[in-house]
Amino acid sequence: MKKALLITDIQSDFLGNMDYIYPLCQNYLDNSGDQYDLIILTHWKHEENHNENTLLLKHPKAQIVEKRGYSAYNDEMKKLLEENKIENVHLAGIDSDMTVLATMYNLLDAGYKVQVLERLLASFSTRGWESTTIMRFVLGEENVLNTGGGRVWV
Repeated sequence: MKKALLITDIQSDFLGNMDYIYPLCQNYLDNSGDQYDLIILTHWKHEENHNENTLLLKHPKAQIVEKRGYSAYNDEMKKLLEENKIENVHLAGIDSDMTVLATMYNLLDAGYKVQVLERLLASFSTRGWESTTIMRFVLGEENVLNTGGGRVWV
């Protein structure tokens, strides 16, 4: 089964009190990125960041997908997943209670197996535990993977 890693919106204009998530995600990319058939990093361009590129993560295999809404599953993402024959998507990033959940539901609707990397999630609302509770209910406990770093919510 071909597998993709999708990390949403780890960008300088979003970190704030979530600055811990950037090194955790970068470390995971550095140490585990090569196990994936496809790596997608999303960047939310919006008026407040003047549509500038504020993405922080890097990996030689990474494809950058710009988005303008909560869900990362847009036409460009759909094309990348289809072209690479991806069946399983590992999902991580900011914002667990909005972007990650919206993306998770869209990927499920499109027929993908979705697994969430729990320790690589962050939430502006500091209510990440609630979003992971929803993820466990929807995906099943076995698809919320306890991997990627230390504690990621306060």
